Amino acid sequence: MHRHGYYSRNVITKYTIERINILRVKCPFCGKTHAILPGFLIPYYQYSLDFIFECLYLSFVLKNSYSKIVSFFNKLNPKSSFNASNISGFKKRMKENKSTANSFFANFDNLYYDMDNPKVSSIIDKIKNFSDDIFDFNSSFFKTMPKYFFSKV
Repeated sequence: MHRHGYYSRNVITKYTIERINILRVKCPFCGKTHAILPGFLIPYYQYSLDFIFECLYLSFVLKNSYSKIVSFFNKLNPKSSFNASNISGFKKRMKENKSTANSFFANFDNLYYDMDNPKVSSIIDKIKNFSDDIFDFNSSFFKTMPKYFFSKV
């Protein structure tokens, strides 16, 4: 792979909004270009992985209302423009990826429970228990599965 340039991208975290450069590389054999995303990003999302995961955890596991979640994140980062439609979109994408995320955990004996009839809340608990660092999960998921965590189905 050869460096092929950079592009700028917004990243919305729980506390800030930043603009970062994303490295693009080009394969000398097939001629295709690829973006090298840092572990804290999900393709096509401005919100960071830990932001999205915490939102899902508050919604599915802790059963917080949309208004409570929106208020929580907007107090931490008033510039984030976070609203209920973001939560709805995150939940929809998580439900679409439920079976893929669940099958990832088949590789781990200590996380194999609930494989036959997984609830989204159970999968989110498994992600939380996978590692202290959500980025370890994201990296392991990408290496093991044929696509990114939370990717479009």
